[in-house]
Amino acid sequence: MADPKPAGRSHVAGALFLALGATAGALGAHALEGVLTPDRLESWATASLYLLVMGAALVGAHRQHATQNSRRALQAVAAGTVMFSSSIMALVMLATLDLAPGLRTVLGPMTPVGGVLMIGGWVVWAWGQGRQ
Repeated sequence: MADPKPAGRSHVAGALFLALGATAGALGAHALEGVLTPDRLESWATASLYLLVMGAALVGAHRQHATQNSRRALQAVAAGTVMFSSSIMALVMLATLDLAPGLRTVLGPMTPVGGVLMIGGWVVWAWGQGRQ
């Protein structure tokens, strides 16, 4: 049986998310523990966890038979993961350093938009897999 057609570059994004998630998690657990408030440390950990989970899921999902729709769905997941995790981490760091309140206002809405892209991407991907 032939290997399934890979789903775009989602496996590369997934592997990078795994590396970033592990790095950010270690940074939060060690270097930032005495710097961030407990609430901000929890937010940092959430962003790190989502990088790890979405990274692993993207690496696994790319092995499925890929249609144009499934590739787009995984691209939405990857874009949503970037928006979600990076906005949380940026908000944590900017608030900790008491910098750029205007930028924080712009970054705040990126988190839920990223979450919606992740969820929507997985729903579309799953629906497409069920139709094959």
